[in-house]
This record gives sequence, C-alpha cells and structure tokens, in this order.
Amino acid sequence: MSRRENFLRHLLFDVRNRLDYPLRQLFRWRRAGFRISPRPEVDPFAPLPAEERPRAVALAGRLVRDYHLEEFAAQTTPVNYRENLFYLHLLESALEASQISLPEEIRAADIGPSHWFYVQALAALLRWWRTPHPRQIDLQGYEIDAYRVYADLHSRYDHAIGHIRDLPGVTYIPRGFSAQPLAFHLIFMLFPFVFSQDHLEWGLPGSLFQPRALLQAAWQSLQPGGLLIIVNQGEEEHAAQRALLEAEGIPIRAAFRHDPLLFRYSLDRFVLTACRDG
Repeated sequence: MSRRENFLRHLLFDVRNRLDYPLRQLFRWRRAGFRISPRPEVDPFAPLPAEERPRAVALAGRLVRDYHLEEFAAQTTPVNYRENLFYLHLLESALEASQISLPEEIRAADIGPSHWFYVQALAALLRWWRTPHPRQIDLQGYEIDAYRVYADLHSRYDHAIGHIRDLPGVTYIPRGFSAQPLAFHLIFMLFPFVFSQDHLEWGLPGSLFQPRALLQAAWQSLQPGGLLIIVNQGEEEHAAQRALLEAEGIPIRAAFRHDPLLFRYSLDRFVLTACRDG
C-alpha cells in the first residue's frame, strides 16, 4: 500500500469513527442476558503439541490451586480458561520480576480492558499473590468504548459484566481514564494503543489518540512505591512503548517476553514494568 493510499485509508477510518463513536456514547447500548457457558468436559490443552501438554497442565493446575480458581475453571469455556491462566501467569511473572510487595488492602486500575475477558485472573492475582489470606481489593476497569456492539448484539459492557459475574471489589467504568494523583497501588495497561493505525481500526476517533498523555495520567496516578504494568503485542509495539517510557523519564523496572505455553497468539506478548519511587 502506497503512502497516499495509507493516508486515505486512515482518513476514512477517522471520518467513520467520528460519526460512530459519539453515537455509541449517546445510545449506550445494553442488553441483559449475556453469560459465559460452562466449559464442556474436554481437555483444554488438547490442541497443544504432545511434548508441551504435561508442562502446561502442571502449570495450569498450580495456578488454579494457588489462586483459588476452581469454581471459575468449572464455569467457563476452554479458550477463556486458557487465556485467563495465560494472563495470570504473565502478570504473576511481572510482579515477581519487579520485586515489590502488595499491601493487605489494594487499589488498582486497569486502563482499556475492552470486554475484560481476563478479569477473573486479574482479581485472583490481586487477592492471592504471595498471601495465605485474601486481600481486600478495589479493582477499577476504565473502558473508553464500552458501548461497542458485538455480533451477538451484546455490548462490550454486557460482555464485561458477564465476565465479572459476582466478583467482589471489581467495577467496570464506561469512560476513559484520567489522572487521579497518588490514587492506586497498581495500574495495568494491557495493549494500549501505541500506533495510530491500530487506534483507528479499533473504532476510535483520531482526536482520542494520545498515548503520551495517557501514560502520564497513569504514572501520576500511582502512589509512591506503586507499580505500572504494561503489556504489548509484538516486538515493534514493545519497542515503541519502551521508547515512550524513556521519553517521559519513567524508569523501567522489568522487561521481558512472556512464554506462550498456556496460550499462543499470532504476536508474542511483551511486558514492561515501572515502579514509582517511594
């Protein structure tokens, strides 16, 4: 695609999004009845190569036990089960690599969680990481495009509530994140838009593409000693995200590519963490 064709494509996306996005915010589509169907009695790791399966099953079993996810495991689909355990392992690895401790009561924000398909893993991590007794958590998910409608005629909001179920201390907030100085112990940014093309293709107006401002808002919202965890997909996005952190003078605590054993995506997942000085 030529530079001119690419420009016109982006322009058309932006024009469409400037019409569609305000309409979604105006109508705020919600429809009751979305629920996750229990997983059938099949091996969720059957698609894996035979040589990888024992290690994946052992890791999954350890995560379910350590984070008390037995009920969730019995009530979800094989794909959602594996994806949640993948992100639980990824985020557990991020905390361990960052060498921090968590307080007994924790306040956390997740910026841009989409339909929050991984919320069970995230809540379990906050509640049970390195503690024999469950923490009290206040987990807030901020989604700027919560009323996007999926093929099943349920909105992103509907799907998120279906994934949350009855998790205590978890709130889905249908608006973009703004700075809340010194408010959070932990802030998660899973797949923030680093490139404008991705932002436009996901249905957002170009005027809302402000990756540096969003990063600044997240950093300002951490308490002293608080941790920012960012997950990107692919090496190019990871490198661009790292450059943003460095440009803002945000010190990187840990950086790694996560092992895709539990769930394999077309692009590898990369992690960056940054700890605000205490």
